[in-house]
Amino acid sequence: MKNAILLGISALALASTAHATVTPDAPDSATGSPNISLNSASVEDLAALDQVDSVEAARIVSLRDDRGRLSSVEALRVLELDEPTLQSLRQGTHLDLAMTKTAKGKHYGSVADVMAEFEGEPTAQQVQAMAMNYTKTHPDMVDGWMKSSRSAYFLPKLNLNYKKQLNYYDKNRYEEDVSNPGTYIPYNYEDKADNDDQFEVKMEWRLDKLIISSERIRVMNEAQDIVKLRDKVLEEVTRLYFDRRRLEVDMLLKPPASLDKQLDNELRLQELSANIDAFTGGGFSAAVAGR
Repeated sequence: MKNAILLGISALALASTAHATVTPDAPDSATGSPNISLNSASVEDLAALDQVDSVEAARIVSLRDDRGRLSSVEALRVLELDEPTLQSLRQGTHLDLAMTKTAKGKHYGSVADVMAEFEGEPTAQQVQAMAMNYTKTHPDMVDGWMKSSRSAYFLPKLNLNYKKQLNYYDKNRYEEDVSNPGTYIPYNYEDKADNDDQFEVKMEWRLDKLIISSERIRVMNEAQDIVKLRDKVLEEVTRLYFDRRRLEVDMLLKPPASLDKQLDNELRLQELSANIDAFTGGGFSAAVAGR
């Protein structure tokens, strides 16, 4: 569900700082309950949401304090929150929209001058590596699986058996009571318990498996599926990265004069950042915030 973004623009704020803010406590359209700002909510406010506990709320506020602000709920993936928690945050919070300032009147003499404005942001290759690590599709990981599937059979198969046997018996002998004929009393009572423990250790080397095994064939098939998934992930995250970069360049070189166009650009920039965060587990926003 998209975060509800209600824009209340102050003319004074627009003239001096060029910021658009979100109306606080806007009701959620689905539940009718108050919708809190992700960038100003307290630990208690966040912990009051379904699926969000106090520890998770404290971690969210700490991350927000470190970065100054959060660009989207997807940026919280770096905290490894589960999907129900993220969904609750999407439904129960909204974002304050901070307008990005453009360099009006600034002139650039070359492409290198323009690209220098983004030196602090991660490169396309770095974002691709983040995406592969987050989606568990990195080639090094697949190579590790392949090596493990073969080297595992250098080790013997170990079988350990344990048996326990418990035996118990008792024995009674009787004699006639001379003082009371016809009555028999026990004597020489004996009981015995046996407790036998048996251990068996067996080691088996399966040298034939070093050539090819069903496990290795399974890993090879899964590796092919992972390669296809990696290609799709890299294609999508690369497209998003350069769509975002082109938008940043347009906002830098051709800043729109109208407020509605500025808002459109800012929302699109945040949307692209959130999509990249979804592929990188929030690593992209973390890298941008740390520049």
